Amino acid sequence: MQHRKLYRNTLSALLLAAGLASPAMAAITIGGSMETDILYEGSNADGFSDNAQLDVEPRIFFQGDDKLDNGSSVIWKIWTGAENYRTGKDNDINGGNGPANWGNREAWGGWKGDWGQLRFGKIYSPSYLVLDWPYAAQGGSMHVEEVGVIGFNVENSIVYDSPNLNGFTVSAMYSLRTQQNNTEGGGDEYFADVTAGYAGHNATVNVGYQQAKPRLQSGSASDDVDKFGFIAGGYTFGDSGWTVRGGYKWWDCSASAHANAAAGTDQSLDDAVGSCNYFTGPEQQQAWVQGLYTTGKHSFAVGYNYFWGAKDINGNRIDDSDSQTLLARYTYALSKNTSAYFDTRFSTNDTNGTIGATYGTSYKPGTDSYRLLIGTWTGF
Repeated sequence: MQHRKLYRNTLSALLLAAGLASPAMAAITIGGSMETDILYEGSNADGFSDNAQLDVEPRIFFQGDDKLDNGSSVIWKIWTGAENYRTGKDNDINGGNGPANWGNREAWGGWKGDWGQLRFGKIYSPSYLVLDWPYAAQGGSMHVEEVGVIGFNVENSIVYDSPNLNGFTVSAMYSLRTQQNNTEGGGDEYFADVTAGYAGHNATVNVGYQQAKPRLQSGSASDDVDKFGFIAGGYTFGDSGWTVRGGYKWWDCSASAHANAAAGTDQSLDDAVGSCNYFTGPEQQQAWVQGLYTTGKHSFAVGYNYFWGAKDINGNRIDDSDSQTLLARYTYALSKNTSAYFDTRFSTNDTNGTIGATYGTSYKPGTDSYRLLIGTWTGF
């Protein structure tokens, strides 16, 4: 991704003209992306018809880095998205699913040095970032990076990222969430996430774990916690253009399910009482595999997801609740910064499965759904 660094040349020129020394200014990077798609989706569920819609995702960020005298740096970032489909209410641990506000994706400040980096603010969680890249790229998308995840971009967070030590990295996040802590009903709410990974010799291996104590309707916290974990890996076969990836996820979001039930709401990410991105059941398992081939400007990818073992709010197995999704994608590089693509997905569910092609398009349990997407993506 190409970025432009802006320096305060006007101020420096004025200072020089006045005979004053020009102070060193911190570098500011401006970057972002624009994704413009036409989306067509539907289901074989009775009473529902296919529909077409626009999926427009403009995003821009400002990022700063000021070198300190001791060799470390002060760092900060403000990242905003204005996706046309973001219409939900604000949510403290998944704010990217709410309205387009300044800094709705990330807004943080911190320090970095040879010891790694430490950041404070609204920050994408380590597990989400790892699943988003590389594992969701082209061959996985939302089913790999989002389903089952407890927290995406979490407010009031502290994040430490280690330096790269011969390919090994560790990241850890802890969040106070809304900071409206109340000891009634189970103690303070919180969110925690830790990941570890290795990249080298054409291979990647990553593991991650999230845990959160959700909020109750009264503003206090639940006695129970939500849990999510994953393991993933991939390998690129030299210069052949072939890459394979796969992984496993498990989540138990019964605490959020109970909190939402007590509040009279469903499991939506926009509900202000507990959050977990599940569909068929608050406890479930998922495995996925991807294959990618790149030659010149052309890239081909297929991905397969299998969801099984769903359990209900009381921990009882939901019979015939398995779901499967299949994705295929072709991408063509129009330039160094812009690509065009055609993406298709198909989802099928057992009698009580509810995961759709856009994971919300199964409409009714036991139905099939599909999605077609054509568009372009530009990074700047």
